[in-house]
Amino acid sequence: MKTRPGRPRGLTRLARALGLDRNPLRRATDRAEAWIRVGLLAVFLIAGPMAALGAGHWAHHAGIAVALAAVMTLAAMAMALLAALRLTLAFLSRRRLAAWETAWSRVGPQWSKRRP
Repeated sequence: MKTRPGRPRGLTRLARALGLDRNPLRRATDRAEAWIRVGLLAVFLIAGPMAALGAGHWAHHAGIAVALAAVMTLAAMAMALLAALRLTLAFLSRRRLAAWETAWSRVGPQWSKRRP
């Protein structure tokens, strides 16, 4: 496997795994999915600790257990982001299938004996 000069092999594999490489066979929905995943991960890594600290501060003043409030805040945020990811992936999958149906309706008759 050849890599670009100056680019470590690990970064190339990571980019490919995340769908951020320049593969010409990737559909627009695949690229959108990759960027949505990266964006949601960034939101979690940036806003998660801030939300946990805010919840801990609020819990401290309210007299509730702090470790628990912070952990529950992170868990709730993770669940909300995962739900958003699942809804987005369902939308993108529907869009991919519709594009596949459209493409197949044009090409299918050439490949099979069925005629519309």
